[in-house]
Amino acid sequence: MNKIAITGKIGSGKSTALIYFRKAGHFTISSDLIIKTIYENDTIRSQLLKSLGIVQKNYKEVIIERIKDPAFNYRLKKTIYPMMGRLRLKKIPTFITKKNIFFEVPLLYEEKLERNYDKVIFIKSDLTTRLKRILSKGKTKEYFETMNGYQGADAIKEKLSDITIYNNGSKVDYYNSLIRCEKKL
Repeated sequence: MNKIAITGKIGSGKSTALIYFRKAGHFTISSDLIIKTIYENDTIRSQLLKSLGIVQKNYKEVIIERIKDPAFNYRLKKTIYPMMGRLRLKKIPTFITKKNIFFEVPLLYEEKLERNYDKVIFIKSDLTTRLKRILSKGKTKEYFETMNGYQGADAIKEKLSDITIYNNGSKVDYYNSLIRCEKKL
């Protein structure tokens, strides 16, 4: 079983790639779904918010606003990453399999996590396309700019990754790229 990280900037298509690989029969672990699990579980969410000094009411808006502060962002990561790690471990198959397991890891290189994976796929998409995707999901331009600001340069990610997939065209083009990528693994 190969552990394969899928990384890319906000709105690049990481979640879509994960869905493709899951439908192709591979194991997948989504960081977005793990975060959602943390926020939906009353006990875990309460622990997180307490450690960050945030009250339950409007906590998502408060986190999005405060994440712009580097000190808060650092504290958030130090608190939430161990929680995510424990939940991620519960999802990894414990039996021997020849199938690949794909992990969505948005800040792979920024957090120096690449050594934990056998291969890395970088999903690259231009800024305008990514912004349109995020706005279509009901997020704001300010949210996009904040999250995008924490992500490193494409050129570095492209150089460090085993495979780069460009996602600026149609969904059909993207799926064809994912099919070609799967054959290379």
